[in-house]
Amino acid sequence: MKMFPFLLLVAGLVLPVSADDLRTWVSNDGRPIEGSYLRANSEGVVIRRKGGKELSIPLKFLSAADRDFVAAKVAAASPAAEEPEARQYLKYQLSGGSENWPEDRRKRIVEAMDAAVAFYNQHGVFKKSVTANNSPGTPTADANYDGWINFGGSINRRTALHEISHTLGIGTHGNWQANIKDGLWTGKHALEQLREFDGKDAVLHCDRMHFWPYGLNFDNESSKENDVRHVLMVAAMRKDMGID
Repeated sequence: MKMFPFLLLVAGLVLPVSADDLRTWVSNDGRPIEGSYLRANSEGVVIRRKGGKELSIPLKFLSAADRDFVAAKVAAASPAAEEPEARQYLKYQLSGGSENWPEDRRKRIVEAMDAAVAFYNQHGVFKKSVTANNSPGTPTADANYDGWINFGGSINRRTALHEISHTLGIGTHGNWQANIKDGLWTGKHALEQLREFDGKDAVLHCDRMHFWPYGLNFDNESSKENDVRHVLMVAAMRKDMGID
């Protein structure tokens, strides 16, 4: 696994960090590190760890969400900077008639979608509006590139993460099959991202609708690390498919 080339900065005075200032930063291979934002430029960001030491991190080794956060901080600190373009987040709504859904199912769908959408927005930038629908006749769940998600027999955060990936192009975009040969993904961005996780010989398996590893196709595939890697893989595969 590729390691962060972190550089500890020598400081004459070590200051404590308030818990309110802490942010969880995520590397582009899915590993978290806690620290408060201090300063940044076009190449890197300096954060302060809990113990007070400063740490310099090259921006290229951070997740898209963290790079976006740093860009906003730098823009806000520059008096001559123009107003930055508003970030476009992944958003969702419930389908029409949701007020008539059984209360227990509506509550579970909302909780699952709230958690999954927030997680995608924390770890990436996805310009999409999706609709969650209550569909008791659906065996598990399904979704399409138009942004429609049917929740049937499976309603939880992992399911929502997985189905959102279909709305973002996984198995549903016109260029999906163009990146697959003999059951393996050939797109360079996703392969580079996967090999950050699993080494230079890692391969990405695909079928008509799914990918693995990190596709979150079943509940037992979900974990704190795997969920982050799922979002980063979806972002990389979208690049391979030419999705903005």
